[in-house]
Amino acid sequence: MRLESKRWIYLVLGTLINCIIGQTYAWSVFVLPLSTHFKWSMADVSVAFAIFHSVSFIPIIVAGKLQERVSPRWIIAAGGLVYGLGMIGVGYVQTLPQLYIAYGVMGGLSMGTIYSGVVPNLVRFFPDRRGMASGVLAAGVGCAALLWAPVAVGMIKTYTVLPTFKMLGCLYLVGICVLGLMMKTAPDGFAPAGWVPSAQSQKAMSIPDRDWRGMLVDPLYYLLSATIIMGALSGLMIVAHASPILQSVGGYSAAAAGFWVGILAVCNSAGRAGWGMISDRCGRMSTMVVIYIILGVAMFWLATKPFAVLVPVLVVGMSFGGFMGQLASITADAFGSKHLPMNFGVMFAPFSIGAFFGPRLAGSIKVATGSYSQAFLIASALCVVGICLAVVARRVLLKRMNETVVPEKAPGLVAT
Repeated sequence: MRLESKRWIYLVLGTLINCIIGQTYAWSVFVLPLSTHFKWSMADVSVAFAIFHSVSFIPIIVAGKLQERVSPRWIIAAGGLVYGLGMIGVGYVQTLPQLYIAYGVMGGLSMGTIYSGVVPNLVRFFPDRRGMASGVLAAGVGCAALLWAPVAVGMIKTYTVLPTFKMLGCLYLVGICVLGLMMKTAPDGFAPAGWVPSAQSQKAMSIPDRDWRGMLVDPLYYLLSATIIMGALSGLMIVAHASPILQSVGGYSAAAAGFWVGILAVCNSAGRAGWGMISDRCGRMSTMVVIYIILGVAMFWLATKPFAVLVPVLVVGMSFGGFMGQLASITADAFGSKHLPMNFGVMFAPFSIGAFFGPRLAGSIKVATGSYSQAFLIASALCVVGICLAVVARRVLLKRMNETVVPEKAPGLVAT
């Protein structure tokens, strides 16, 4: 089978792996059972989730660097081994520090390792559809809760919470390692046979490759970082508080809000894949501008028109998904694909900054004022800043591409 066909198989394998590690977004179904079993407070149990996501970006950089010498399949397999053992270990915990180490530290570090082995490698397989590949892989993570939440609820009901972690941990370990070992490494400069890139795509592909050192001395990196931080701050201010927003602003019951949070996950996943494909056609930064406009309008709607709350919340979820799904493809377009595994980790760091502060900012405003309105206005203002930054970043990227000599024009996709 030709590599052009095999790459689609690898994309499916990578999406399945991401669906496994995305089970962390079903964490909420474990909180009460763990709290009840050990008589711990739910706040103390939730610290494990915070640790998981606080440390997960670190190995993305480290594992990206390792891929200069180690095949992604071994990166994924090593991460899968630690990930599975961490989840199995949760089944044996007796103290909160043990939970934090097994789930938070082992789970978070291994998730970042696996994600780094999957996403950059597969994006390099799709120079013709970078946005689509990045979006589909991100969608695998985003929709995972829809699968694992009901599975975990049923298992907890039948076997209780600790045996559930042991069984799921074994499944995760075997699944990730087997799927990971089936992966291949994308050849340097890979392009599918018969693909004739457009003049714009040729310019993007001919931009000199920069490693992480080159990124850090390039003003474009900081411009893109600021753009990403604005999106993470504004989007997660809403996405992370979707259920209480629907209850306090929209008047939904807890059960109804929980149902719509599930639908929000579907919208988020659809946005990751859909906006990625749109960006392949319309350009990465042009798509980001549109996403920020939609996000800003939706946030302002929430702040000033407290009716039909469900509509803007779902719109935010879909648009934020599109924003997240483009991180890898934006990195490849701006700094080349040769060093993408390492560069992706460096580009992911700004997102982690926004992800850390966004939900906390919204929560603090709600506690201080008793309402989310000011949080919505701040989020809308951040989107305006994001629009300006994305427009400037687009001009810088186009200028660089126009300085590249392209021998001929041909029909095809717009890459940047």
